[in-house]
Amino acid sequence: MAARRASQARPRGPTWRERWSAFVAGLRIAARWAWRIGLWAGFIAALALVSQRVWLKLQAPVSSIEIDGANRFVTAEAVRTELEPAKGQSIWSVDIEELRHRLLANGWLTEVRIERQWPDRLVVRLATHRPIAAWNEKRLLSAAGRVFEPQDRPADLELPELAGPSGSQWSVWERYTSLRPVLADVGLTLSGVSMSARGSLSLSLASGAVIHAGRESLETRLQRLLDVYPATLAGRMEQIERIDLRYSNGFAVAWRESATDKTKKEKD
Repeated sequence: MAARRASQARPRGPTWRERWSAFVAGLRIAARWAWRIGLWAGFIAALALVSQRVWLKLQAPVSSIEIDGANRFVTAEAVRTELEPAKGQSIWSVDIEELRHRLLANGWLTEVRIERQWPDRLVVRLATHRPIAAWNEKRLLSAAGRVFEPQDRPADLELPELAGPSGSQWSVWERYTSLRPVLADVGLTLSGVSMSARGSLSLSLASGAVIHAGRESLETRLQRLLDVYPATLAGRMEQIERIDLRYSNGFAVAWRESATDKTKKEKD
């Protein structure tokens, strides 16, 4: 009878203390998860922020251009003006090859190298022709023997005037350098040499006179003039228009027309 009463007794529910302990334990678990989730969220947010800053830094616009190798023929100011459109562009999106070709169009430059320097700088390295003579009026001859045609020439650039058929520039230059000291010994200044299509040479002097030397026996013909120059023509070169050495036994001199002669002709 007593056993039947015991089996019919209702089970005892958790006490308030037990419920509170379970509640607190649940809160602790929830707090730990919240902490973990918050920690990860903060880490992800920080990572996103850093990534954004790095990306923006990588995409920094060009703000400065450094130029190495500028000179009187290609000034730093002219290069900066030419490259001005690159400023403000992302340093990684600048078309380096297009900028390089734009600078090479100048004509003075033999080489252009442009490098990106992170975060916002372009470094431009230049190499230019070194002119030694004018060639066929508008073009120039470089020390490397190359003929080039720059867009602009400095107004104070004084060069010997050379002219000749295509491919003869170095031969004409060698004639100029070999004859210049010979003429300088008697006080004549050689200002240019021109070669005709048939190879005939003409020497231009600073006085404005021209010496026609022909194609053959240049040294012999010139020596014939130099032998008598001090006693006959020295001090009178301003009055001479041309000297023709293309004679077998002598040379001819053409004198400039004086103002008196012109007046006399006009009266006649």
